[in-house]
Amino acid sequence: MLQSSIHHHTLFKKAPEWAASGAKLGFALEVEFTNERCDYEMSKESLLRGDALMGNTLMSVEPLNEPSFVSSNGIETVKVLPGAYGCQIQGIESRQYAFRFFLDFPEGAKRNDVSLPAERIYFISSCWLADDEAVIGRARKRRDEIVKSLEQIKLDIEEIQQKSSGFFERAMAFRQSFDLVERRGNFVAQLEELEQKYPLDPAKIIHGPNDIIFAKEGAIAVKRLRGTMGTREQYHW
Repeated sequence: MLQSSIHHHTLFKKAPEWAASGAKLGFALEVEFTNERCDYEMSKESLLRGDALMGNTLMSVEPLNEPSFVSSNGIETVKVLPGAYGCQIQGIESRQYAFRFFLDFPEGAKRNDVSLPAERIYFISSCWLADDEAVIGRARKRRDEIVKSLEQIKLDIEEIQQKSSGFFERAMAFRQSFDLVERRGNFVAQLEELEQKYPLDPAKIIHGPNDIIFAKEGAIAVKRLRGTMGTREQYHW
């Protein structure tokens, strides 16, 4: 299930006609990612197929419900048409996959001054194949080791600062602190890389079927055709 929450500040920042009040348009949409190839026209979508990361195999994604929301006009439904998705491995060791799909919203939707454009909308995120718990277990262990090292560096820096009083002591403390700060930066970079590659934060992931873990958040892009012939593609992020 997709929980869509549309408002000016997080999803659609660039288009001036979209909401500026900070109000939201939220609805729940259930979809099925099928094992069937998508239509030929859909397979030519540049944001999916144009990226070598996504490979050449694009499959069909089908909406399973008619999402709705409450506005000043009462309960309103949002028309959603089938789309396509692609999934391609990004990290062999981490079993992380790039995951992208789009759906068409031919009539859009509007709630107060918040609008869902009547366009093709892309959802861009990541997922992981978690059939080998040992892989994630090793990543968790490494994360815990890094966190412990960072805590120790913090204590070491505080101790050095407390003990340095004279000129030479302060000079020595500066050198020691510099080395510790450099080590801390390296550990922070390693921690960030680890958390990007592996699904380690329970608050940021959702466990799906077939041992697949999905990232809760991602990016959204709206496709629009511009130019005199309506053939120039633009994407609003």
